[in-house]
Amino acid sequence: MKNNTWIKTFGLCFTVSLVVGMIGGALTNEYLTSYLFGKLSQRQQEDLPIVKKVIEERIYVEESMTTNAIQKAQPALASLYATRALAEAGLVKGVNGIILTTDGVVVSCNEKLAGQNLWYLSLNNKEVVPVNVISRDNGLGLVYMQIDSEGEFYQTIPFVKDNISLGQQAIALNGDSVKSAIVSKIDPENYHTIDRALGDEFACSPVVNLGGELIGLAKTWGDKSDITPVVPSQILAELLVEEVAL
Repeated sequence: MKNNTWIKTFGLCFTVSLVVGMIGGALTNEYLTSYLFGKLSQRQQEDLPIVKKVIEERIYVEESMTTNAIQKAQPALASLYATRALAEAGLVKGVNGIILTTDGVVVSCNEKLAGQNLWYLSLNNKEVVPVNVISRDNGLGLVYMQIDSEGEFYQTIPFVKDNISLGQQAIALNGDSVKSAIVSKIDPENYHTIDRALGDEFACSPVVNLGGELIGLAKTWGDKSDITPVVPSQILAELLVEEVAL
């Protein structure tokens, strides 16, 4: 069998095994073994259009859920700059941040925002507002800031309502860029991890589930690592109460 034919065959079989496995492991094994070795029975050939339809519908649902999650989270994204001029020009990428509360408390990475207590935040709608540092947590490397704008209402990302699970799909957002990953470790006391090195450009960015709920804030261990640590949303919420004293 030619290489390209093998790749196509394996790709289809792998997809079939993943999707159909969700609705019946025995059927998956049966199709996978039979299709790999070209021994589909008459019944399997008749059922193949149904399997393909299940795959297509699942892909459509996941794409729709991903789009909805991104749209739900994007208004709470923030880019932080040292000066108003840099923020308004928008020629360079600012430091990522997340709006946590409707009255404008923002969280980001302390190591990225050291040296001064007044920063300028470019909202997702390109509006620029000043923000003041109100708390720094050196242990987890977080900084909390308050938008200097009274009476405004800011859209936030809802925290995860239920426990996250291993293998759950996650989405990291950085302005107009997104990367998908899988939750590979759960540790609500320290860091969750996802199975992808996001890179420094995604540091301090939100990681959400397919429901658009906040799993946590991405940190980075450099591009050499094949995983990314994520500060759990539960810790972000606890520090919000304990250190920011809201």
